[in-house]
Amino acid sequence: MNEMDSEKRGEIMLADYHIHLENGPFTLDWLERFIKRTDELGIEEIGVAEHFYRFVEARSCLYNDHIAPRQTQHLEEYLELMVRAQQKGWPVRIGLEVDYIPGKEAAIERALKELPLDFVIGSVHWLGDWCFDSDPASWEGRDLAAVYHDYYITLAQAVESKLFDILGHPGNIAYFGHRAAPDAMRRAEDTWLTRIKGKNICIEVNTGGLLRQARAHFPRLELLRRICDAGFDITLASDAHWPEDVGHGFTETHRLLLQMGFKHTCRFHQRQRKLQSL
Repeated sequence: MNEMDSEKRGEIMLADYHIHLENGPFTLDWLERFIKRTDELGIEEIGVAEHFYRFVEARSCLYNDHIAPRQTQHLEEYLELMVRAQQKGWPVRIGLEVDYIPGKEAAIERALKELPLDFVIGSVHWLGDWCFDSDPASWEGRDLAAVYHDYYITLAQAVESKLFDILGHPGNIAYFGHRAAPDAMRRAEDTWLTRIKGKNICIEVNTGGLLRQARAHFPRLELLRRICDAGFDITLASDAHWPEDVGHGFTETHRLLLQMGFKHTCRFHQRQRKLQSL
């Protein structure tokens, strides 16, 4: 039986708000493969959020030797594709995933200004000049407690910047399975939660980590329970880079969210948030 057949029968309509098209061309044919997968799973809507750094328009926000060979696309091509998809009546929302870099707030604000987006995900992949989820060998010899402390401080700054609608995959510092000692991890997470308390941000529940070496949700379930207790809104996201990964793990994650006490997920249109019952 298909993973989401029970949801379809029960009329539970979920949305997947973190999809990437980067492994194929910006064409309706490629996007349609993702749409067909959502139809199979009973997912009502997807949010496509291409990595902003891949576009030449992002150079003022993030550019280095690692990024340079990847920063070749043009934003207009992506946006035109997404508008065409919406005009065809496809259930897609237009988004970007933007790397938060401390000190680049003004550049990010200028780059995003007046873009026809439904939502913007802010994420942390860089600590200084280190892209922590690109090469597991780069972790060798690092102080895990210090890394986790720096990561969650940067994650708090991303929220405090007020640039983003959604905070992407909090906890992805565990991408390759590296984890600080439990007490150090808890301290870093608690500092983050304290700093963002009351902030107008939607927290992403990302199932993509289940397919990575972390083998865990981002955020991890223990932290997710505290996020629920703190009253934050959430989105559900697979971080799919291929059509077959759309909605991965959503059945079990939906069940867990209800058990924790979440009542709603968020959807976005023209950067305005709307609550949808779980």
